[in-house]
Amino acid sequence: MGRHLPRQRIGILLVVSSLSMAGCGSYFSEAELASRQAVAAPAQPGAAAIDTSGVPSFTRAAAPAAAVAAPAAAPVAVGQKAVAAKKSGTATAAAAPAAAAVAAPVAPAAAAVPAAVHSGPRSPIVLCSFGNSSGVLGAVSGPAPIGNAAWASWVNAHGGLAGHPVKMINADDGGAAANAQAIAQRCVEQEHAVAIFNEYTFGELDGALPYLKSKGVPVIGSIGAAISSDHSSMVFNPLNGADVGQAWGFVDTIRAQTDKKNLGVLYCQEAATCAQQIDSFSKLLPYQGMHIVYKAQVSLVQPDYTAQLIQAKNAGADVVVLLLDSASVGRVARNAAQQDYHPVLSGTYNLGIQATLDQGPILDGLILASRTPAYSTSPLMADYRDAMARFQPGKAMGDVGAGAFVFGALLAKYADKYLNADNVTSADMLTLLHSVHDEKLGGLLPGVTFPTGDDRTQTNRCIEPVVLSGGRFLQRGGAFVCAPDWKPGA
Repeated sequence: MGRHLPRQRIGILLVVSSLSMAGCGSYFSEAELASRQAVAAPAQPGAAAIDTSGVPSFTRAAAPAAAVAAPAAAPVAVGQKAVAAKKSGTATAAAAPAAAAVAAPVAPAAAAVPAAVHSGPRSPIVLCSFGNSSGVLGAVSGPAPIGNAAWASWVNAHGGLAGHPVKMINADDGGAAANAQAIAQRCVEQEHAVAIFNEYTFGELDGALPYLKSKGVPVIGSIGAAISSDHSSMVFNPLNGADVGQAWGFVDTIRAQTDKKNLGVLYCQEAATCAQQIDSFSKLLPYQGMHIVYKAQVSLVQPDYTAQLIQAKNAGADVVVLLLDSASVGRVARNAAQQDYHPVLSGTYNLGIQATLDQGPILDGLILASRTPAYSTSPLMADYRDAMARFQPGKAMGDVGAGAFVFGALLAKYADKYLNADNVTSADMLTLLHSVHDEKLGGLLPGVTFPTGDDRTQTNRCIEPVVLSGGRFLQRGGAFVCAPDWKPGA
């Protein structure tokens, strides 16, 4: 593949489990791998200095050769916070350590566990994911690759997909569309991935979509930060859409949780998607008396937002809508309190993350849109919480990680019918996805059907309203709130 791509030397960090194990998905730095083995991490022959166009390090979770009902051993993560794969000039391989067997968590009825464990080995289903794991945006997307790895471990511990073990590959594209395209090409041509799973880009997906469409490789699920994910026949995202759906999400979050109407808006300058989303949201107003009285573009690394908040207060904003990261929202809340300004703070699902809870009581009362039932408290998301505790203990959780378990549940429900071949192809995946109609997954979805064309804006225009209270995200009302023009199965 290297001859097609600009030259840049990178390392590939492989985190593998023995093919006899059912677990996968741990993340270790080279230093951690070396310390766990009490030796310096050796470079592997033939793996160093690969020409891959500047594609940052891959973190691979290797699947078992045969799916089993419960793992004989599972990888255990170090007792630290989430560790992103570091760029390196040296490739390193290490076997994932074995841990004592743990009883598999009981799945709620909505989670659609594979119906049967097939006898004999079947070929792995390789899924690839990529996105921006760097800088402040990497903190926003952080739970996504970790959630992907946790789901792969969880589904393998439950027999895989129609008896196929799942191999998950996560890659950091550094926020560059060219890297996203190169990663997609590598995943398909070298790793033989049959789908992209829960992509976590902030617009750089655009660089990969033409290639994926030419190869007939679907994108299954998204964190919803790339507007293009709502405008491509190759993207099958069953959660609230990145364009019109998310625009209505801002409106529905406010109208479902407060009667206030005067909106101030602070949105980030670091990602084009922030301006795009505010533009889509603004086009829906005025709605039920809601209108924007103040708007400002700010930086995620801005140390203080007092000036903008004083202007919002003087304009009469009693709700401040935030397209920012968790740390910035914490600063906004503290700056507002210093000015004796107490508006309702409102945001979207990117703030449904542990980093927001870590800001402390200052954010109590923050209202959010969630794409799934509340990941930290809903019984429907118990599999996500259990799998994270078992396979990725101590690592960052959030809405964008919980989404992996909704996408996984969708595949699992239809796997025995559509993924029953000895070797699953991208065409099999497409057939499965096109068969989905008015799907609710026992409450995980509001009734989703994937259209055949490029317009995905009607797929899902629904959110779950949640509020941050007492250090947890709590669901408001227990049901999806949907755009007034949306109907299930549309």
